[in-house]
Amino acid sequence: MRKIVAGLSLALLASAPVQAGPLPDGGVTAADVAGVMRAMKLPVEQTADRQGDPLILSSIGGRKFGVYFYQCEGGRCGSIQFSAGFNDAASVPMVKVMDWNRTKRFGRAYLDGGSLYVEMDMDVERGATTEALANNFDRWAAVVEQFPKFFR
Repeated sequence: MRKIVAGLSLALLASAPVQAGPLPDGGVTAADVAGVMRAMKLPVEQTADRQGDPLILSSIGGRKFGVYFYQCEGGRCGSIQFSAGFNDAASVPMVKVMDWNRTKRFGRAYLDGGSLYVEMDMDVERGATTEALANNFDRWAAVVEQFPKFFR
């Protein structure tokens, strides 16, 4: 049943229309990213991280994740990072984490304090488009779907 729900979530995400448009040099705002996410029918909770930079909390296929903003100046941020954590990963061997990082192009894995994380960065400092953001959310959705399966 989980496979069906995850598959349907990915299909809906991939088919959600996003209004194409360029984003200015200097990076993206949380509103830019949230707008693309809403167009893709992703839930959006805008907040801030411990440093006061924007943070968007969301989920894909029931899996929670965050979009962190870096290199922020004047409301625009030069890069974003997608991040998802998986608890109770103390039994995951480091060799398996290294295998993910060696064989998977997108999504960097690491263990921290008994939790397993996957992250993916996007550089938007020199400009981007809403289509590029949507494409990276599609890619992130595929990573989030594959990740727990790889570590079973």
